[in-house]
Amino acid sequence: MTVNEQVSTPGFADVFRPIRGHRTQYEVIDQITFAIRAGVYAPGDRLPSLDELSARLGVSRSVVIEAVRSLSVAGVVATQRGNGGGLTVLTSNVPVALLGLSTNKFEKLPDLLEARRAVELRLALLCAERATSDDFDAMELSVRRLVESRDTDRLERQHWDHLFHYQMARAARSEVLAYMQHQILERLTVVLETYFTEDEDPQMVETLHRETLDSLRSGNRRRIEESIDRHLAPLELLVERPAGPPTQDRK
Repeated sequence: MTVNEQVSTPGFADVFRPIRGHRTQYEVIDQITFAIRAGVYAPGDRLPSLDELSARLGVSRSVVIEAVRSLSVAGVVATQRGNGGGLTVLTSNVPVALLGLSTNKFEKLPDLLEARRAVELRLALLCAERATSDDFDAMELSVRRLVESRDTDRLERQHWDHLFHYQMARAARSEVLAYMQHQILERLTVVLETYFTEDEDPQMVETLHRETLDSLRSGNRRRIEESIDRHLAPLELLVERPAGPPTQDRK
């Protein structure tokens, strides 16, 4: 089973938002990679045209072209000319180098993990309230594919791992929180590249995802809180945050 064979879950009203500020080319790249990593557009799907992206993002066509060129060189999308042309997604496995171009430059792991705990827990509780049967089916498929990819390519396993979290966010129907989650996952992928590709325990990851999905289906708040706590614990054990601000000697 390849990464493009996945259950589609309802997308946001419009995953693309107008860009304001500097480094607009990288903002365009980030919004497109968000749409792909979140499963709004799967491999084989057609992205909006250059003109549509330009209009939705509120940037010039030339900026979109430069962003798409970077995605094309990285093998994430393909461009075709002519009546049957357009932009087609080739893979959901966005290279770490491309994720590193994001304007989101939070690097401190303790801060990232602290933010992730707050965002993931709120998304999980909203997901339990708002998810449809199709949403749960999509998450179920991600868990199954995660198990099936245990002994195959680690990038594909990481895809199913992260897609589960993106699907949970989409099921929560909270666009702002979902984009915050994306930014956190994006930076964790860059900062912890070696951990995700070499050190993570596949069986533990599978168990945690199954437990989390079962808790979401139950709708029981305490069970959800406990499963999210266990789910986030392995990464949080990688760092030790000081108990409080350093004390200063008084003279």
